[in-house]
Amino acid sequence: MTNNVNQKINALLDAFPSDTENIDLIVQALREPVREIRETAYWLLTEIKLEAAKQALRNYLPYAQMHCLHKIKGYSEREPNYFLISTDKKLLLSNCHSKEIKGYAYQTIKVWDLPTGDLKHTVPFAHEHMGTGDNGQIIVGHFQNIIGVWKRGEIKESFLSDFLRDYSNQTNVDIGAIAVSEDCSMVACGELGPVPLGLITVWNLQTQRLIYSFQWHPIKGSSNIRSLRISPDKSLLLSQEKQYPRQDKHRLWSLRTGELIREFDTSPYWFADAIATRPDGTYISSGMRDNSVKVWDINTDQIIYSFLGCSPTAMTPDGKVLAYCDNTNNIVLWDLDINQKICTLSGNRSPIQAICLSSNREWVVSYDADQTIKIYGLLEE
Repeated sequence: MTNNVNQKINALLDAFPSDTENIDLIVQALREPVREIRETAYWLLTEIKLEAAKQALRNYLPYAQMHCLHKIKGYSEREPNYFLISTDKKLLLSNCHSKEIKGYAYQTIKVWDLPTGDLKHTVPFAHEHMGTGDNGQIIVGHFQNIIGVWKRGEIKESFLSDFLRDYSNQTNVDIGAIAVSEDCSMVACGELGPVPLGLITVWNLQTQRLIYSFQWHPIKGSSNIRSLRISPDKSLLLSQEKQYPRQDKHRLWSLRTGELIREFDTSPYWFADAIATRPDGTYISSGMRDNSVKVWDINTDQIIYSFLGCSPTAMTPDGKVLAYCDNTNNIVLWDLDINQKICTLSGNRSPIQAICLSSNREWVVSYDADQTIKIYGLLEE
């Protein structure tokens, strides 16, 4: 460590045991860019018994004080393919507990209120994939190539994504995956059809105009887009392609220039569940890779963290907190900022199938194999 770092750590140690004035000094150190300083501040606050120290820890790492507030049981015709917290941090959106499936389409969107656990809406809308934007707005990709915009319990508008604009000789091309930017201004759609086109279209949702059309040349045979991820700052798009019988492909696209940045040769054990923008500008993803949980820099493909665990995983948009599952059906929350475990959410009797975290660190929600939704949050004081 440098002399400057040592001096700051010594100053924190000198402030302990602390009165209220010195607690402010320690709390401010939680925002220091140097990990060793943050770790020292965090440890000191855990040793201080004053209410101000407890509140500072609660604000910094609220997950450590979380409890299961609600358990929602129900029946799903098949495993849900999305599980999201709206960016206004008030709603849970999913097609789990949807009892009617027609063809490939779920017939309803379920919307639960996070603070109460109550089902607020059951929206009748045939769809296959979904993303969410701010103020609880839902973007739905219909399997017949229609994008619907839903807000406050009703469909406000819909439009064709028109994959076939330049491919009039192709038929039966539908949306195979969808991703929405956090500010709800941009949606990316990956095609799915009997003859793979290797096509992703990116749309401006306000103007319904095409921004980019990304394309590559898939190998002959079965190939489809498994998922798309837009970085929180809208600069990058990560696409994940499933190929048979060859390995999968991940591609990183620039949403500023429309260019392909890099292509990854992957395997069936590499799948990104989340993408985040770190405060230093680094873009990272988390997910399964070589049968373990990895966090990696998607610009360099360098592994940053590795954990013994299993999917699913989730990250906060700032890349500071990771959630993953261990082999005993527990959810582990890890602080990537100071590289230490925050807590373990236990008590699940069956494997976890989906996890989501709210960006304000107030909620963790899970869905397990016995079709139970669990909402974790802070008890009101």
